[in-house]
Amino acid sequence: MKKLLLILLKIVVVGTILIYLIRSGRLNFEKLMLFRDAPEILAMMVAILILAVVPMATFRWWLLLRAIGIQVNPKQTFVLTWIGNFFNTTLPGAVTGDVVKGYYVIKAQEEDGRTRAFMTLLIDRFVGLFGLIVMAFFALVFNFELILFQERLHSLAWIIVALFGGIVIFYSIVLFPFKVDNDPFLRLFQRLPASKFSIKKQLYS
Repeated sequence: MKKLLLILLKIVVVGTILIYLIRSGRLNFEKLMLFRDAPEILAMMVAILILAVVPMATFRWWLLLRAIGIQVNPKQTFVLTWIGNFFNTTLPGAVTGDVVKGYYVIKAQEEDGRTRAFMTLLIDRFVGLFGLIVMAFFALVFNFELILFQERLHSLAWIIVALFGGIVIFYSIVLFPFKVDNDPFLRLFQRLPASKFSIKKQLYS
């Protein structure tokens, strides 16, 4: 009975979200007419989403979970990634889906594994941001002449270059083989309120 009520509650929540999206104009079915006129566009978008984007995101998060010792079934990770994508698309904010994914994973963990499971979401989000910045930088490089003659794009180009440079420096520091006593990240973490936890054990085990 409890499981049935939970399923009904989920249906009500999803239905409420869809009604809100339709009434607010965020979900406009008239735009779907484009796919009737050009079905190949829909087929290509669905193929890329199903065969490339979601599996790659699932595999990335699954590797992060395994790296910190959390054993999660790949199928479960795949399902949670789809659930997260749904909430990212329908609800305000780009991290709403991460909250939902994190809830299900953290709920299934013991007390000592919940913080690590939550950290994988932050790392996964950062890795995704890094990928976007790299793609933007290479797009900038391959379209350099176009951007050079578009003065309005110069400020955007400099921002992309600065972000790319910052990411490269950050990962260079992260991957540099510091000694444990000289690691700047460990020193930073030890200043945080959660320094009572064994950070060295988590990072170097």
